[in-house]
Amino acid sequence: MFPPLKTVLLLAGVLLLSAADSSWRSKTIDQWDAEDAKQILIDSPWVKYATPERVRDMSPSERREGGDWDENIGKGVGLAGIGLYGPRRAAEAIARAHVAPEYKPVQVRWESALPTRAAEQKIGETDIPTLDGDGYAIAVYGIPLPSRRNLAHELKGLATLRRYKKKDARPSRVQILRQEADDTATIVYYFPRSIEIAKADGGIDFVAQIGRLVVSQYFYTDEMFFQNELQVLLPDSVTATTAAPGPPVPRESPSRPQPQQ
Repeated sequence: MFPPLKTVLLLAGVLLLSAADSSWRSKTIDQWDAEDAKQILIDSPWVKYATPERVRDMSPSERREGGDWDENIGKGVGLAGIGLYGPRRAAEAIARAHVAPEYKPVQVRWESALPTRAAEQKIGETDIPTLDGDGYAIAVYGIPLPSRRNLAHELKGLATLRRYKKKDARPSRVQILRQEADDTATIVYYFPRSIEIAKADGGIDFVAQIGRLVVSQYFYTDEMFFQNELQVLLPDSVTATTAAPGPPVPRESPSRPQPQQ
């Protein structure tokens, strides 16, 4: 079995190359080796990293109007915060309640791109999502595990693909792949094939709310070319299957140059 991607990411410091200078671009897919596949899955036009942002907590009136008093309640101060255990403990509790949590970057993959799928198969990843072959797919890896079950239908209404001067597109379905071992999840968003994506769009903004977290990532369409073709949708001839789920593969964000605006 190929080593976990976390081990691969230790090489990231050596791979600080822009996508335009990567060695895989000058080869056909059948000429790629494991190092080419690693470059694709660490930093490429189809693999990016985004730091989730927390949306604000709802006010009491908003919770009341929504009919759920327990929804989106911020962190409280507890008994210590009301002075039951003395002024020092109260000050500490109040300070903790006002500290905003820090979230680690998550990986956002354009799964329905042929280079992404080929790289995953090249290094033998086993926890990749199944693609049905009839649309676009974007996956968010390593997001904190949602606290409620049966979230897929809810998440479908909280994600969009945004294109310049075009109507926002919603996913047709969402799949949640839970990684119980590290309390994270891979969430896969499937968008209809009927959505038109072209180089002229300039870029695609993927935005998704997952619980109280928002993940936003911009993909540059003029960079998502390989072998002179825009790679955002698997060809009809490709059967997109996956192996049985394996152990979770941590995906961490390496330091890398920021794309030119």
